Order: sequence, then structure tokens, then C-alpha cells
Amino acid sequence: MPVCRHLARLWMDSEDITDENARSAALLVISELMTNAIVHTNSVSITGRLRKAGDWLLVEVQDEGGATAVPHPHRAGYANESGRGLVLIAQSVQALGTRLETDGGRTFWARISLTG
Repeated sequence: MPVCRHLARLWMDSEDITDENARSAALLVISELMTNAIVHTNSVSITGRLRKAGDWLLVEVQDEGGATAVPHPHRAGYANESGRGLVLIAQSVQALGTRLETDGGRTFWARISLTG
């Protein structure tokens, strides 16, 4: 995920996104969603997108599907080594969702405020 975070930082720099809360949230989202797509799907191709829309930063990760279940935020037990990512994302963004694509893939998205 270091490459994804590096590219996201470069893009945010080019878009003059300087709010540290928004930047941190975007890096968390892209990293967690990419990791979930790699770990939980049979995807050969995974696409990450960042887009500025007015006062919002939209982060999307699209996979090719093949997951046995749709991930959703839940509280992981104390002894669990994983399972907290979507909860952390949900606490860091203003909106979080998923949509099924016509090709069977799935896109997870998050909306982050750029105005604090």
C-alpha cells in the first residue's frame, strides 16, 4: 500500500488539498479499501480513484468482485488481528458506501469533507 499512499499524496498536493484531517482520512481510506480488495476478492485488477468535487474529496476503490461476502463495519474482538478497517474508515469520513457494477465488480467509496 505504500505506492497507493504515495500516489494519493502526490495527487492531493497537485490539487492543493492541505487540510491534514482530510489528507489523513484519504490515506486511511485508500489503504484500507485497497487492502480489503486484495485480501477479500479474486481481482486481477483493482482501481483506486480520488476526485475533488466542490467541498468534498471522493475516494473510490473498484475491484472485480468474487468476494464471498460484502464487507461491512463491525467491531472486532480484542484478540482479533484484523477486522477493524471499515470501522476506522466510517469514523473518519462523512459518508461510506458500496455499489455493484454491471460487470460484477464492486466499488467502495467514501466522501471526505475538505472544509473541516
